[in-house]
Amino acid sequence: MSTLIPKLSPILTNAINTVQENISKTQNKLATGLDPEISGTKASVILSLSSDITTWKTRSTNLKLVDDIVSVAQTGLTSISTLLYQMKNIATLAETTTGASDLASLSATYLSLATQIQSTANSASVNGSNLLNTSSSITIYPALSSYTTSTIYGYNFATVGTTLAGSYTFSTAADAAAKVTTLSGYITTLSTVQTSLSAYSDLLSATATAATSTADGLTSYISDLHGIDTTALQNSLQTYNNQQSIDYYLVGQMNAAASEELRIFR
Repeated sequence: MSTLIPKLSPILTNAINTVQENISKTQNKLATGLDPEISGTKASVILSLSSDITTWKTRSTNLKLVDDIVSVAQTGLTSISTLLYQMKNIATLAETTTGASDLASLSATYLSLATQIQSTANSASVNGSNLLNTSSSITIYPALSSYTTSTIYGYNFATVGTTLAGSYTFSTAADAAAKVTTLSGYITTLSTVQTSLSAYSDLLSATATAATSTADGLTSYISDLHGIDTTALQNSLQTYNNQQSIDYYLVGQMNAAASEELRIFR
């Protein structure tokens, strides 16, 4: 038997293993966007930046959650505003209504609307947080530093609904007029709260977007530190695949040649 085949066998085996290893490394770099073969200094920087990325992503998630709470509160305020205006119209009508049965009907409707205000305020919750049934506040951190804070204040419209429901009958024109005044005050307060929440919603949305952009920017910088060139890696992968095909072809040819030589022993 020719001595060439036994000599070629380990060479081709080594070549195939090397190419396969290169293919695996290249595919891993493309899949992760990371280069494991980096200097200790770069690795230390990347570790620090990765921690910052986690913080920014957490901040963005939390801001979006608070924005959801504000958004639900805004929707609730729109409904409560409609209910307050309806109650004010009823109270205004009661000022000039004299029939007992008509006043009783207006009182019943007034009570129903007040109860709806209470229900709407109590329902405006996200994960247990509600800005419409409490006078407490939510503190947010719109920056990476925990020392930079902003506070979103709530207003207890559930109590407003309870208060209005506690005095729903129209006994006199003066009583109806007093209710009109009270409702006008609540409507003014609600408008102020709406303006405040709208401003906070804009702040939350903008800050959450900025936090996400910062995290994305740091991620991109880490990729630059890893020195990943996707185009170059794709070209290298194609070259390795071509080489692998050639190596397997040579193995096939070598096996065929060996098989041919062994025929003399059959």
